[in-house]
Amino acid sequence: MKDLSKNAKKYATFFFIGIFTFYLSGYILRGIHPPKSIYLMFLVYWTLFAIGILVLRDYSPGFILKGFAISLGALFLISAGFFALGAYNHMNSDEYWIETEKLETSPDEFAVVTESEIEEYPALRRALKNAGEGFTVDSAEWKGIEEFLRLKGSNVIKVNNDYYQVRLSMSVA
Repeated sequence: MKDLSKNAKKYATFFFIGIFTFYLSGYILRGIHPPKSIYLMFLVYWTLFAIGILVLRDYSPGFILKGFAISLGALFLISAGFFALGAYNHMNSDEYWIETEKLETSPDEFAVVTESEIEEYPALRRALKNAGEGFTVDSAEWKGIEEFLRLKGSNVIKVNNDYYQVRLSMSVA
């Protein structure tokens, strides 16, 4: 019974090594972009894993494999959780942006938009009047404008005799 408790503590150490690797890598590797950051995260992982093996002084293959599976599993689960949270925040972002740029020359491809069509989208009308300035819009209206431009077939539109590049973007909350 005492061996079970001792082994559980050893395996808990590897669980925390997996979690600590994620946080330590996030702190150390700020500003380094994939794929280099992923390679370096695994370097941090292998270093911490080797230190864990050396500190616990149990070199049996079964123990090492179980420790590896536990620590890598913890690292994978916390990484997947953070990526899922980032994707959720991105898709449910509170800030939807629209900006237009008035083009000086006639582009090769564009969609013709009438004044009556613009009246249906107040944010698009505002963006056309204030070309060069970006501002936030309601998510429903942003999605409506995105669908409208998709159906038109272009983000470059012609209104009267002027050409505009329409940019729609989201920011992660």
